[in-house]
Amino acid sequence: MAENDLRSMRIIMRLSNALIKNRNKKLAEWDLTSIQSDVLLYILRNIGDGDVSQLDVQNFFKLTNPTVSGIVDRLEEKGFIRRMCSSKDARFRNLIPLQKAYDVRKILMDHRMLEEEHLIEGMSAEEAEEFRRLLLIALGNIEE
Repeated sequence: MAENDLRSMRIIMRLSNALIKNRNKKLAEWDLTSIQSDVLLYILRNIGDGDVSQLDVQNFFKLTNPTVSGIVDRLEEKGFIRRMCSSKDARFRNLIPLQKAYDVRKILMDHRMLEEEHLIEGMSAEEAEEFRRLLLIALGNIEE
């Protein structure tokens, strides 16, 4: 491996790409992409707290409106969610999970847990915690 390939940014990019590629491959069985599964789990986790809007998804994932619209469109087309006008504010449309979303919920959560375990495989508990801590610091630095 060339010296430049060992720079932190390149490693992070390769890790991100590998994670997404592996997730997409495994999620294809349920006709979902990595980001679609993340958004679907977000909706399922937060629906109990009240309305979940596209703006909530946009803010949580730090994505643009067109990106979130595309993700939500695909989830709706695939029968995982439906949009419904908000009873609180007609300008917003709530994202309502359908039975198909509930049917894959446990599978997606289990899959996410296995991914996390695979990511930190070979690390001690202390190293895994330090890894998470450093990732959060790096993310905070970039999101400033």
